[in-house]
This record gives sequence, C-alpha cells and structure tokens, in this order.
Amino acid sequence: MPRKRPGALRAQNQMPRRMYGSAGAPPRIDRLSGRTASAIHAEESRRPRDEGLGPGDTRIALKCFRTFLARPGRPLYVRRTVCGCDDCELGENVAVARDLLALVLSRLPPHRARRELAALVAELDEELRRRTLPDPFAYRQTWRGGGWWHGRIYDETCHL
Repeated sequence: MPRKRPGALRAQNQMPRRMYGSAGAPPRIDRLSGRTASAIHAEESRRPRDEGLGPGDTRIALKCFRTFLARPGRPLYVRRTVCGCDDCELGENVAVARDLLALVLSRLPPHRARRELAALVAELDEELRRRTLPDPFAYRQTWRGGGWWHGRIYDETCHL
C-alpha cells in the first residue's frame, strides 16, 4: 500500500492560521513602524474577539478615520450606519473607530508603540476637531459615549 509523504500529511492536518487567533505575520499599518504594528497585532491576538478588539481592527479603524477625513467639505458630519452591527459601524462611523483606537492605546504597553500610535491618533484628532462641529445638545442624548468625539454633530439624513 503506498504511503503519503510527511509533507502531504502535515499540509492535510494543518488548520488555517486565523482559527488559532494569530494571523501569522502582522499586517502592515500605514504610517506606523513594523515594531508598532507587531505590538498592535500581538495585543489584538491576545484577547478573545468579544472583548472588543480583534485581529486587524486597528488597521480598519485607522482606515475609516482617514477615509472620513479625506472627504471634501469644511464641516463634516459623523455618520451612523443603518444596521448598527459592530463590523459596519467600525468601517463607517468615525466615532466608533476612535473608540477602538482609544481601547488599543489603553491596552498597549507604555513604550515606543504606544507613543507612536498616540502621535498618529493625535494628528487625526486635531483634524477631526477642526473639520467637525460640536453639538451643543450632545449631553441630552444618552446613547453617546464619553469621548469628546461623540459630542460632534451627526448626519441625521444618512440613515433615513
């Protein structure tokens, strides 16, 4: 009876890396060093997804933040999604993306990675403050979170 080669057996029994919680090499995050991307990837992979942070979420949040700020026009309005699920909100709502970045910043060790990500987020925050308008009645709406970015005027026409 013919035998299978050892490499073929290993390939057959190997599960995809994403199921182990570690996605292998950390993905490249724009404008961050490889060390910082590795530290972020390690923190994203360390905890279960139900704690609010999963592999690749920081990269998606930064992309959402940059996409929002790249829109033309002076006053930008924060948008909520129609369905309200976490994945859609993370990809489209800049306030949810900023919440996730605050979570990542709080979980990173206080070393170079945290400083580098904090500097990048501070630049984006400055532009967000400059290009959005504060909502004077935000305190009346209990669904808004505690960060200053939830106190900006929301676009109420996008979910109608």
